[in-house]
Amino acid sequence: MSDAPIYNERSLLPWQTDQWQRLFAAKRKSRLPHALLLTGSAGLGKSHFAHLLAASLLCDNHQESDTPCGECKGCRLVRADTHPDYTLITPEEPGKAIKIDVIREFTQRGALTSQSGGYKAIIIEPADALNTAAANSLLKTLEEPVERTLMILVTANAGRLPATIRSRCQQYHFTPPSSASAIAWLNQHIKGSDPALLLSLASGAPLLALKYATEGALDERSQMLGELKDLFNKKGSPITVALRWSKLEQASVIKWFSGWVIDLIRVKFASESADIINIDQREHLQALSRKVNSRKLYALMDRLFEANRTQGAQLNTQMQLESLLLDWADIGVE
Repeated sequence: MSDAPIYNERSLLPWQTDQWQRLFAAKRKSRLPHALLLTGSAGLGKSHFAHLLAASLLCDNHQESDTPCGECKGCRLVRADTHPDYTLITPEEPGKAIKIDVIREFTQRGALTSQSGGYKAIIIEPADALNTAAANSLLKTLEEPVERTLMILVTANAGRLPATIRSRCQQYHFTPPSSASAIAWLNQHIKGSDPALLLSLASGAPLLALKYATEGALDERSQMLGELKDLFNKKGSPITVALRWSKLEQASVIKWFSGWVIDLIRVKFASESADIINIDQREHLQALSRKVNSRKLYALMDRLFEANRTQGAQLNTQMQLESLLLDWADIGVE
């Protein structure tokens, strides 16, 4: 999401109520964990939850809902990123690693002890960006917790974290809300878009659906699908398409390409009413499914899964896309 979300950044997202209430029930009993691991797919508000939690712990005037007031000195300092008891650790650049020097810096300068006598809140996101040395350094800190200090690790890829890190954190897993409640929430924040389609493309994640709506993602997706259809019909060049796609956000490119192939598999081998992601493309998918080679379709799906797993580690994104699109162009029945 952007730095200025169009939802209230001081309010709890409606599908996070249970986790929030559980945490503050523990806090009232002085049983707040020293380390939290917030997991779940992208677009569910894990980062929002983490920042709201940190702000609440440092707020001087809590609301009845345990959310921060947004007006006190503590809240103003957190908002300005100048609170002495608030630390945010992120990679120097998106997609890069969090290095050991960063972890050493905040542990060695006494940053784990509150300067105001209250709580200390440290957020690490995405936690799976920790390189091996940084993770090992963090592990030593987790093994020696400091009273009234809470470390909040945020990740959509918990499996990439060492098991030793995961085992020393209390895990809060976020899942998509019901379709009805997510659509109701989206209807409050977007106009002129199909919330059901956006939500389907976002795998049920409301904030990702909101991002798609506000960043014109549906137009980009429409162009991508048109290019896939043309390549299947031997029009256009996989190399030209790969060059254009390499300049786009790769998470969305792989997600939509994978979703298209998954839908083809579902439509080809399930009933006509099979659940699909691209709900506005059912008729075209049904027609296309009769023309694709099953073996090649599954092979391409395996390659797309691998591309998603290794996302960010590719030295040449364009070459990877060229290879995937060449396979797609050759996926017709022989």
